[in-house]
Amino acid sequence: MNDLTVVGIAQLAVSRPPSRLACLGLGSCVAIILYDPVVKLGGIVHVLLPKAPNHYDQAEKYADTGTKKLVDEMIKEGAIKARIFARLVGGAEMFKAVNLAISNIGRDNIFEARKVLHQNSIRIMAEETAGKRGRSVYFDLDIGKVTVQTAFGGEKII
Repeated sequence: MNDLTVVGIAQLAVSRPPSRLACLGLGSCVAIILYDPVVKLGGIVHVLLPKAPNHYDQAEKYADTGTKKLVDEMIKEGAIKARIFARLVGGAEMFKAVNLAISNIGRDNIFEARKVLHQNSIRIMAEETAGKRGRSVYFDLDIGKVTVQTAFGGEKII
């Protein structure tokens, strides 16, 4: 079995085969997954909140700054920006209308990640986002395969 690195909340990882990366228990959090298939370099950032405040402590915690940091780390490790593509997983509505700001966190995380990817000309190849169920994601860097397991059922390759 390949080495598995679990990327926790507000964490980022960039790696090559034989490593595999995973984010477990995504609710309103979003996993932004990038891959350069030529050099088989991949990365994940596990973001918690949509936008960083003016004075933030950890870029990986926020969709806007975390997504940009992941793009930069991929390039630093040898990826070519024009070859990088993205997949997004998570962003479920986990907090039903108790507080509108909280209930929209998943949607806002997805929006901010998409915005930064678009600004950096990174194509989004697939998404498994929104809805009301949590997910876990496993990323096989050797072949670029992303497997999403949904809480209470199902497994899907995106």
